[in-house]
Amino acid sequence: MHTVKIMTIIAVILVSIFCASYFTNTTLSSHAQSLEEKISVIDTNTRKGNWDAAEAELSAIEEEWPKVENIWTVLLDHIEIDNIDEALKKVSEYVKARNAPLALAELATLKQYIKHIPEKESLNLKNIF
Repeated sequence: MHTVKIMTIIAVILVSIFCASYFTNTTLSSHAQSLEEKISVIDTNTRKGNWDAAEAELSAIEEEWPKVENIWTVLLDHIEIDNIDEALKKVSEYVKARNAPLALAELATLKQYIKHIPEKESLNLKNIF
């Protein structure tokens, strides 16, 4: 009798872990994809020297990021978020200064930080062991 209760509790805990992992991964992936798309637009505009469009897209990211950051703060290590904050501030200053090489380098860094998050947090064997 106790064995059935224990097995049921274990099953419920495992299902809860998998559901939480799925929700977390879905949330992180959708936010990361949205941010990556905006970063790609900034990258393209920076390469073309279209600074006004780059600044406009950067403003969209700066508007979206605090909302995403509030959610990610609960789910992630704060060092990851600090890295993204720092890179975003650098990109902003480089774009305002119209410094293409530094802006492009920092955009690549920012994109990698964001792309890395869902991969790092996903539930798979590589992350478990």
